[in-house]
This record gives sequence, C-alpha cells and structure tokens, in this order.
Amino acid sequence: MPAPKHTIAEQEKLILDAAAQCILDTSLIDFKMSAIAKKAGLSMGSVYKHIQSKEDVLVALSVRLDSQASNVIRFILALPYSLPAKIVAINLVSQESMYIYSFSYQLLTMISSRDLLAKASDKWLAKLSLVSTEIRFQFQDALREAVGSEELLCEEEEKEALIEEFMLLHWAVNIGSPQILNHPHETHINEAKVNVNVPLTLDHPLMRATIRMTNCYPWKYPVTRKELSEIEQVLIENDLR
Repeated sequence: MPAPKHTIAEQEKLILDAAAQCILDTSLIDFKMSAIAKKAGLSMGSVYKHIQSKEDVLVALSVRLDSQASNVIRFILALPYSLPAKIVAINLVSQESMYIYSFSYQLLTMISSRDLLAKASDKWLAKLSLVSTEIRFQFQDALREAVGSEELLCEEEEKEALIEEFMLLHWAVNIGSPQILNHPHETHINEAKVNVNVPLTLDHPLMRATIRMTNCYPWKYPVTRKELSEIEQVLIENDLR
C-alpha cells in the first residue's frame, strides 16, 4: 500500500490555508466546503476527516488565530521590562502580526455566537478552549508573580480579586476597541484613528486611555512613555509592528 501523500498535520495545514483563502475570495459566510477541498488539492473525504462543517472551519481558524496571539503574548511578557508596560505594549502589535488575516476581528466576533459554537465539533471546541485557557494563564501567572515580587502592590487576600478585575478590564478593552475603531458612524475621530489595520501610536486616544487605566492600579513602577517607546522598538525589530 503506497504511503499517504501528506501527513495528518500537513493535511490540516493545507485545509486551513485553503479555507482562509476561500474566505478571502468570498466572505466568512459565503465560502464553500467544496472550494476548500479543491484549493487544498484533497478529496472531500479527506477534508471531512478534519472538519465536518463550516462552523468547524471558523472554529479551526480561530484556534489558529489564538495560537498566533498566544505566541506573540508569550514573547512580549518575556521581555525585560515592567509587567504593566508589557501588557499595555501588546496593543502596539500590528494586526497582521497578532491575528494573521484581514478578517480576523470579524471572525472573532462571529465565534462568540453560542449558536455557531453549538454546531461545531467537540474536537475543535476543545482545541479552542485549550488555547484560550493558555492565553489566560499567561496573564494570570505573570500577575501572580508580580504580586509575589511586590511589583503589583496588594494584600494577599486581595490578590485573586484584583488580578481577575485587571484581566477582565483589559480583556474588555481589547475586545471592544476594534469594534469602536471600525464603527461606521464614528465620525468625530479622524480616519487615521479609526482604521483598525493601522497599528496604534503611543499618542492614540485608546493607548492614552489604556495607560491611564493601567496606572490606576497599585504598581510599584507605573507605565511610562519612555519604557513603551523602548518596547515599541523591540516590536519593530522583531517584525511585530
């Protein structure tokens, strides 16, 4: 019996690459499974071994997006700067570096639909949950370490509540800001400030607000523009901005 042309991992990559291209050619709603198979150079049977529905395609691509985001976050959190500055600096990463595709934000909005997730397979839902948990733990562990080293100043009994509050606040800003920037009726902010594809500058209102919000917490060393400028240069040198 001849050896298979592609390994299982290679097939999955071909399928997801093809799926992304099909979405770019059509839309997040109008792409067809048959077109994915054709573009991947695989039979429909081979495709269905990996993804059983259009909902699976969307969840699988979301796993890919979150995996990329997790890698970027891990890189930034490992830099030799203060934790609050590193967390704020995540907002300086360009969209293509953080989320790969031009349709990423729209996909992440769609993937929050309970109806969509209810139609996806357990396999892909488990993978999505795993990578989401991985991202959460990165922040949680970094914040707990900051409390232990007294970089984040709080009493032990307040620690978990403060960490949860801080993470929830930043999550809300990170999820909500693209929707605000892309809102078609946001006419009082100029075009350069509402284009989500353009990386935020240190002077952008959202960056200033994020710095102010972060510095409301009891950090030993609050976020400074000087430190953010240094991190920004590191991001540029590593093609993340």
